[in-house]
Amino acid sequence: MAGAEIRRLFGKNLKRIRLQQGLSQFQLSIRTGLTHNFINDIEKGDKWLSSESFGKLISALNVAPHCFFISERKSKLAGSVDPYLLDFSDSLQKMAHELQQRYGTELAEPADIADKTVE
Repeated sequence: MAGAEIRRLFGKNLKRIRLQQGLSQFQLSIRTGLTHNFINDIEKGDKWLSSESFGKLISALNVAPHCFFISERKSKLAGSVDPYLLDFSDSLQKMAHELQQRYGTELAEPADIADKTVE
């Protein structure tokens, strides 16, 4: 991936994350101390940023650094999996409660299970 492609990918992800959080470029500039024009240039892929500016964006948006480098395809895939993970989690909880009712045992907390050692 060439430098220009990385800048464009970073810019698209910055814009996507900013919009998901309901922020304008101006609001993000206030949070980060970066200028509105600089944020606009980054989102367009016209400019790159220093590690200090990158840290300010990560802090202001409260996201992991890798979120800015995820391809659009992978981002869409991750979003499409979320509902299935929630459904799976709900199903596991229902099964645990059914087992508890059937066998009359208390459910162990995940921390309790992790603390047990195999003899």
